[in-house]
Amino acid sequence: MTTRPKWLKPSAMVDLRQTLMKLRPAFRTEIEDDVTNAELSRWARSKGLYYCRDRHNFVVFSPRPELVRWILTIDQSAGEHCAWLGMWLGYPPCCVRAARRAGEAQLDAWAARISKRRHIGTFRHIGVSGYPAGNALISHIPCSPHCSPSLRLATAMTKRSLPPR
Repeated sequence: MTTRPKWLKPSAMVDLRQTLMKLRPAFRTEIEDDVTNAELSRWARSKGLYYCRDRHNFVVFSPRPELVRWILTIDQSAGEHCAWLGMWLGYPPCCVRAARRAGEAQLDAWAARISKRRHIGTFRHIGVSGYPAGNALISHIPCSPHCSPSLRLATAMTKRSLPPR
């Protein structure tokens, strides 16, 4: 298990695990604490990742160097860009479409409503209520309480183990 650096949000550990397990191509998060670019670089290199950071302390990590700059460019673009981000971050297309319908400004409110949903049977694995603490199997908002692509991602997280680092 990877130890969380103090500057990385607990929720980002879910994203990191998915990226290291090659279930997603990249992840984007906000840095919580002061960290130098040298520290970020050392940490990213130790995980086999590249990174790109903006002046607002948002950072993208990926094993693909061209992807980090591209995702940060999309993130900084004007207007609604949650659909583009969702696609490039590797979220299920149905969930990306649902996020786009909700609207970027409403994602937090939508996530709060979704986290209260009751998920039945194996679909309990796609619950997002534990995400802020880093205790979830998916890091996106599922489009429905019975989203099969989200369940496949969650199931893959339970079946694979992280490569040693």
